[in-house]
Amino acid sequence: MIIRDSWANGPAGRIRLRWTLPPGSGPFPWVMYLPGYAAGSLAFYPAETVDPLRCLLEALTAAGFATVRAEKRGGGGSEGPPAATAGFEDEHADLRAALAAVVEDAAVAGAPGALFGHSLGGLHAPRLALGVAAVQAVVLYGSGWLSWAEYLLANQRFVLAMTDLGPVEIEARMRVLARFSARVLHGGDEPTAALAGIEEDGPWLGVDCAGRLHGRTGQYWREVQACPVAAPLLALEVPLLAMWGASDWLAQRDEHVALVAAINAARPGSARFVEVSGADHDWRAHPTPEASMAARWTGDFAEGVATTLVPWLKETLAGQR
Repeated sequence: MIIRDSWANGPAGRIRLRWTLPPGSGPFPWVMYLPGYAAGSLAFYPAETVDPLRCLLEALTAAGFATVRAEKRGGGGSEGPPAATAGFEDEHADLRAALAAVVEDAAVAGAPGALFGHSLGGLHAPRLALGVAAVQAVVLYGSGWLSWAEYLLANQRFVLAMTDLGPVEIEARMRVLARFSARVLHGGDEPTAALAGIEEDGPWLGVDCAGRLHGRTGQYWREVQACPVAAPLLALEVPLLAMWGASDWLAQRDEHVALVAAINAARPGSARFVEVSGADHDWRAHPTPEASMAARWTGDFAEGVATTLVPWLKETLAGQR
């Protein structure tokens, strides 16, 4: 797997683009990976450690695709303030600048490409694809169809049902989550202020010692809540693949099915849903959502993710060359 770096000029400074390239001179069909909310590095794990991202990109590269991922601002080789202080729309602007540089790169210029939105990266993908001729396909994995506030309540009820909490405790937690989310997402509170009166629930809700929610600011999550979901997906004019791992406890099957049904109602046959058996949200192999939760982000790569994605990309992009 040939690896090289290039650069894009983003709103907060230079953005480092990390590539994998198959042998040859190109131009190659390509896939741009759009990660979820985590503000950390997109560097691969050490070679002796199972890294699902490396495994997937290796499979794509072996199949003849160039892959590229943009490091988040302030991390790795990208300039700017730390990603943890940025908003969701700041991140979207960075990705738009990165995509503009990608399509002009000699390794892929003139070749068809796909955007792969993982988790919250799925909110970026359709918005980025619109109006960019080189983007000929969109892939979503573990993404959704609900607004963020709706998703939080639905997902947490599902997750809590897998614990030893009883119905009364679950109901109480759901009421706390609804109150807290309303303060952050609609009331404009930062996470620490939103804990007034429910301070003991901070760790469960995801508020850290720096006062951030899951490592991001309240503004970031308000912008996620404000981000349109349906309209960008329905505006797409390229094929879409929605993948869901059957052991994923962070995303729900029904959301993937619903978004594909809505797209196909508008443009028959343009979207496909695939359920990947034994794959979790992080593309690790586990037999059930409960097993994935218990494994705490460890486990082997779920090969079904690659064996589903690669043939679809080959079939879809081959017709665009």
